[in-house]
Amino acid sequence: MEIDIILNEFATPAEAAELSLLAESYGLRGVWSSSYGDGWDPFVSLALAADRTESIRLGPLAISPYELHPLKMTNALYSLNELSNGRGMICVGGGGGVIQHMGKERDRMIGHLRECLEIMTRVNAEKNLNYKGEFYTTWRYKLKWATQPKPQIYVASNWPQTMRLAVQLADGLMTSDFCIPLMRRRIDEIYAELDTAGRPRDGFRISNFWAWHIKEDADASWAEARRELILRGYLGKQYFEPFLEPDELQLMLDHFDDFLDAWKRGSAQINNVPDELVRKMVSNISFVGGLEAIDQALESLREFAVAGLTEIALRVHDDPADAIRLIGERIRPYL
Repeated sequence: MEIDIILNEFATPAEAAELSLLAESYGLRGVWSSSYGDGWDPFVSLALAADRTESIRLGPLAISPYELHPLKMTNALYSLNELSNGRGMICVGGGGGVIQHMGKERDRMIGHLRECLEIMTRVNAEKNLNYKGEFYTTWRYKLKWATQPKPQIYVASNWPQTMRLAVQLADGLMTSDFCIPLMRRRIDEIYAELDTAGRPRDGFRISNFWAWHIKEDADASWAEARRELILRGYLGKQYFEPFLEPDELQLMLDHFDDFLDAWKRGSAQINNVPDELVRKMVSNISFVGGLEAIDQALESLREFAVAGLTEIALRVHDDPADAIRLIGERIRPYL
């Protein structure tokens, strides 16, 4: 199993280039640039990294056809792929915070994603693509300037419908915040779909977005993890059911607004929720703690690998360079 790094949406192109070089120096597989409504454009963020790095893969995460027409999304992806000499990748999703910023709502998401993927995977440098879908159209679309091998295309997928779409049309998929028991079940389902589609299992990429909070300062680690807890599956029931008791799960759901309030305030203090419940949630859905937590993180990563992940995408937060060094020095050599 390989390791990718997910940068936050506020990394400038210069910062993204430096962090990508650092990740590359440790032999990590890829760097993802997060896409948010009020952040740096992820394609622009990675442009300098594409020029300055040599081996690490680079891609935006996650881009929705609601926010960017598939033709323009494909142009941007292939441009990044050319700049990086064939190291481009992308994760395409159904839209989240970005479309909320735009005042849009999802409708018929699978249809939009399907047409987006069909355009992205059919375009080439040799022949015009004339595509007339229900939602998107391209005429005389040909990337005659594209010379590099095709970029990798992932689908952001936490649900069965998007998983099946990824198996049909993409190179891989990325779940987010799937703990090990949940990941095992989903990979069994992915393998079954691959077998039905006649696709080899070892040719399909499976990744999982996972929060990395481990620091030398354990208190700072726990504070960061508590502050970001609302973003772990947005406290969706399926992500916490494997390790919370029914009464704990209900308490979590009843206090959603308290978790959200802590995040809005940038605070580690989650009001009206028992500390023991918060610690149980954090420790089961992210890597958290001081340096003593690394051994447990390694064991969990080995379990993810045995389950079938081809890579894991570790989301770094505050002090990203320190996080990448820890991952490169203390995690990468042992996987």
